[in-house]
Amino acid sequence: MPSEEARATRVGVLDKAMAILGAFPRGESALLPQEIAERTGLPLPTVYRLAQALAEHGLLMKEGSRFRLGLTLLRLGLLVAESMDVRRQALPHLTWLNSQTEENAELHIRQQETRVVIEVVRSPHNLRPFADIGAPLPLHRGAAGKVLLAWLAEEERRALARASHERFDREQVRGERSWDEGAFLAELEQVRRQGWAYSEGERVSGVAGLAAPIFDRRGQVAAALTLVAPAARLGPQQRERAIPLVCEAARRASYDMGHPGSATDAGSLQRQEQRHQRHNGVGAESLTP
Repeated sequence: MPSEEARATRVGVLDKAMAILGAFPRGESALLPQEIAERTGLPLPTVYRLAQALAEHGLLMKEGSRFRLGLTLLRLGLLVAESMDVRRQALPHLTWLNSQTEENAELHIRQQETRVVIEVVRSPHNLRPFADIGAPLPLHRGAAGKVLLAWLAEEERRALARASHERFDREQVRGERSWDEGAFLAELEQVRRQGWAYSEGERVSGVAGLAAPIFDRRGQVAAALTLVAPAARLGPQQRERAIPLVCEAARRASYDMGHPGSATDAGSLQRQEQRHQRHNGVGAESLTP
């Protein structure tokens, strides 16, 4: 089936190369040339020739007779991410959240019906979730996806959630729970009311996440600031302490993004500064018992 990601231009070779790159459904997928040809509708000799050329430039990697997406794409993607204002503004607050919790602090943005991790401050623990920077992840599963959807208009969030479900749930993962659209949309309303989202095992078994929105100067959600940890380290007691930390970090990032509604009263700011000072250079007050 031809790739739906390809866009026609007047540069035929470029169109074909982009069709090949768009044929990969996930970052970890490795495809045979025959599979690429089936997905793109291109002749097999053309696929062989262009795939080899793309591999020479690092846009694809060859593994035996198969191809997968190459590291040059990651490098270029990171260059784009580095130019993004939200990443620059959020990084100090990710670092602070990581110092408070000793868990992964991540920044997620929305790209159409997917979300993408563009920054991670990693946990010092040996057992920690893996963050695949730049890889498309589902919007309809996970705390970050809920935050990125919850503040959108009702029709838009419904359409994007359905598109994410259709894209990522075509091949049901063994043991994965089925997705209930009605329950999910109701949960988005709850997320919007409370200002944060929680998930456990929705995308990866045994992994939990807490997320809060970063708003830009227009009041739109620019990103989801997310705490990600093994579910065993984010139980009810740990969550009770972590939720205000995640919300505080997101609120501070929103303030730095120019969101006027993120200013807090002087007493709250003073308490926040005291916490920053208390943990600077003296080690983190970990969420773990």
